[in-house]
Amino acid sequence: MAVLINDSLDPYFNLATEEYFIRNDILKEDILIIWRSNPAFVFGRNQNPYNEISPEYFNKKIPIIRRISGGGTVYLDEQTINYTYITCDYKRKISNYKYFTDPIIEELNILKVPARFVPKSHIFVNDKKISGNAQAFINNKLMHHGTLLFNSNLQIIYSALVNFKIQENEHKILSNKSDVTNISDYIGQNISIDILIDRLVKTICYKKDINSSPYVLTEKDVLEIQSLVESKYLKPGWNLQN
Repeated sequence: MAVLINDSLDPYFNLATEEYFIRNDILKEDILIIWRSNPAFVFGRNQNPYNEISPEYFNKKIPIIRRISGGGTVYLDEQTINYTYITCDYKRKISNYKYFTDPIIEELNILKVPARFVPKSHIFVNDKKISGNAQAFINNKLMHHGTLLFNSNLQIIYSALVNFKIQENEHKILSNKSDVTNISDYIGQNISIDILIDRLVKTICYKKDINSSPYVLTEKDVLEIQSLVESKYLKPGWNLQN
């Protein structure tokens, strides 16, 4: 499996990177992408952002972006870890969120964070969520991706998402509202976000018996991803359609 530590903080570019690797046969092996982001709201492909995000945040300079997977709306910032796993070996893994989250939970438990899997697709610490996950199946490949709140801005999450309520719309999938917390509140102060990322990558590769090889985006990769950003992810027709 290839491991791409994506240094970009551009949420448009990073979401386009996921789609680029699932739609194109760039590699013959699976790929794990680890990335972080400047502040952004990212919502599921079947959602209406106007039903998900408090109206006051449509006037702020925080991007609101649709992704290609299902699931609910999340807020990302520089203190959120994002992980993306793309595989052709998808048998028994479609909708098997526990398969992908187990190594993460195990590593957090080793670090004395009392994380646990909560069906269908979440990781909780006690009664609060630290991770949401979603999947997409495209080009005979499965993409599983998720977030981990390390030291994210919970005030924005609560005001924009958790505390925002709207009457259910039968034509769109609404997010399940949950209280949230940060991993940093439970983990030792000597464990930074970069250290945790390194430990998680090693644990995922070890538990899945994977020989990891670093992958670096080529100039061609970057140009094609940027083209996808401009043709799709920056377009209001993709992001804000009802």
